Amino acid sequence: MNIDLVCCNCNETFSAEFKHRDKKFCNRKCYFEYAKKNNLIGKQKDSTIREKRTCIECGVEFIEKIKTNRKLCSNECRLKWNSKPDNKTKRIEKSKNALIRKYGTDSLFKDKQFQDKMKSNFQKKYGVSSPMYVEKFIDKLKNTIRNNHIPTLLDKLEKNNIKLIEEYINNKDVNTSRPYTFQCTKCDFIFSSTILGSGKIPICRKCYPISKNSSIENLIRDFLNQNNIKHIDNNRKILNGKEIDILINEKKIGFEINGNYFHSEIYGQKDKNYHINKTKYAYDNEIKLIQIFEDEIILKPEIVISRVGNLLNLTKNKVYARKCDIREVTKKESSFFLEKNHLQGNSIDKIRIGLYYNNELVSLMTFGSKRKVLGNKFKVEKEFELIRFCNILNTNVIGGFSKLLKYFISTYQPNKILTFADIRWSGLDNLNTVYCKNGFKFIENTPPNYWYLKTDDFINRSHRFNFRKDLLMKEGFSENLTEWEIMQEKGYDRIWDCGSMKFELNLND
Repeated sequence: MNIDLVCCNCNETFSAEFKHRDKKFCNRKCYFEYAKKNNLIGKQKDSTIREKRTCIECGVEFIEKIKTNRKLCSNECRLKWNSKPDNKTKRIEKSKNALIRKYGTDSLFKDKQFQDKMKSNFQKKYGVSSPMYVEKFIDKLKNTIRNNHIPTLLDKLEKNNIKLIEEYINNKDVNTSRPYTFQCTKCDFIFSSTILGSGKIPICRKCYPISKNSSIENLIRDFLNQNNIKHIDNNRKILNGKEIDILINEKKIGFEINGNYFHSEIYGQKDKNYHINKTKYAYDNEIKLIQIFEDEIILKPEIVISRVGNLLNLTKNKVYARKCDIREVTKKESSFFLEKNHLQGNSIDKIRIGLYYNNELVSLMTFGSKRKVLGNKFKVEKEFELIRFCNILNTNVIGGFSKLLKYFISTYQPNKILTFADIRWSGLDNLNTVYCKNGFKFIENTPPNYWYLKTDDFINRSHRFNFRKDLLMKEGFSENLTEWEIMQEKGYDRIWDCGSMKFELNLND
């Protein structure tokens, strides 16, 4: 429900949700104008200032933030204070006033329609018609946890090399929020963790330390510091609570470093749309979010830094394509070049064209038939896929893409060229890609794809095409199981990307 409020700066009426009823300004502009007028800019925030207060129940002094309205020093004092008849009456009146302000009436619980709706919701969710039946409600909840949640969790623990030391299945006072004792069967490390009612699995912090993500993030941070690029770490303001690991506000570019373990589907609890939804949310807030997987930084740090430098226009080495010789490249030389300079490494291709500067290969473009992995079962004559394009590390070959593409078109005379751009690195602005700038037409954004991860180390990502069900059945697995079920039996988890932007160049138009 929305309510009307008055802006403290411009005195204009504006609408806000009831939960934001303490809002004082209609927009950020008014907030900054008001702060400037009242010399508040540069002062310490209220949220960091603390003061001494006296407990209204026991009279003991305690320290509390100025921003809060807390008047009681402890939970014991709060219970005593609330149990007094006068205070009970005040609290009920306060609740009634809040109901009147939000719904226009204080008699919602007397309203039959409202009661029926509440009963229906509780019946569906908990199997009891009302939370008022406290004993029945709690018993039902405990039985649900004991009979359903616990066995499922134990199965997951076993798969995750974690065993429970403290027995709790027969405990009548099951509590999914209090810590229990676990042991990692990999390293024998004993640690405490909650059962986690959401179904997440306790993690051994010795095998998977919390600082793991931070250490791989430091590669990007150090590079930015060396080049005097101002950045904000772990920003949660722009995406309303969702974190951006590294944000360069001036360029509207953010970097999200995704640890493979913590961003996998089973162990990290990150579903198919988690990464693309975050990229879309950032795009809606005018931020180009680059999502980098952990293995890319660990296995190919030089390529990651080269790409980051190119994104931020920090590449100092420049070569002009007009000064380069264009030649067909051998498979051996192409494979070596791609492994050294492209994140995805070598490719299955038929045509390889390169630019040579002072007899050194500085830019490469490869083509092949449309791949089977994309659902293309039959080859179509004169239709190709542009599979790889990259420059040598830390070098910008100006006009290289255009020169290589023109050579391929004039030499091989294709009717159609298809290609894809990884959204994790390219973002969602298709007009700002090298493909659109060279005549390709944007077709669509493809759905997210998944990569398999061996749960022994979570480092090496394997393409799903290598684990098709027909290949798995040849290994002796049942045809009644899905590919995903078989891969879990084999000890694999999977991680989802953001999908790709699909482009097409139709030369018959």
